[in-house]
Amino acid sequence: MTALHPIAIRILSVPGWRLRVWLLVIITVTLACLPLPIAGLVLWIVGLLGMTLMETIAVMIREQHQAQRRLEVDRDLREQAVLLAKRDAQIAALKADLVRAHSASNVRSETPEQCLHRKVGLHPGAPDFLLIAARRAYRMALHPDRHARHARQAHKRYLQAEAVFDEIERMRS
Repeated sequence: MTALHPIAIRILSVPGWRLRVWLLVIITVTLACLPLPIAGLVLWIVGLLGMTLMETIAVMIREQHQAQRRLEVDRDLREQAVLLAKRDAQIAALKADLVRAHSASNVRSETPEQCLHRKVGLHPGAPDFLLIAARRAYRMALHPDRHARHARQAHKRYLQAEAVFDEIERMRS
């Protein structure tokens, strides 16, 4: 806060803007009654004091605006902190729900053999003749000649399926 001039304190302590205007009118009428050299000197001194008063008022208004901006920024930061705390609580609750769901699901871990069989839609205990039939069906369905528009992708899928069947055969032997 800036230091105020004593006259500025007196003028600013007058309550309400109407009283200040009347005070200004009274000073003007008093100056009109004084002789011209004295009135000029008084006007010059009052002008200097008025400029100081205006500067003081401008500084006070600037400080008030800065304080108001700081309050608004602080308020925004508090609101953001509250929102972040709520979101953190929601995340923690969701993580707890996820842990609870995982523990309640009784998911059995899959062996690599079961995973391979699942990729081609077979049960790990499927007989060999079913494995051979499934391999033929995959070869016919995924062969690149049947998918001329997407020959590269079809060839890639075909090779992936063959690799899975080869791995199953290797595991069974």
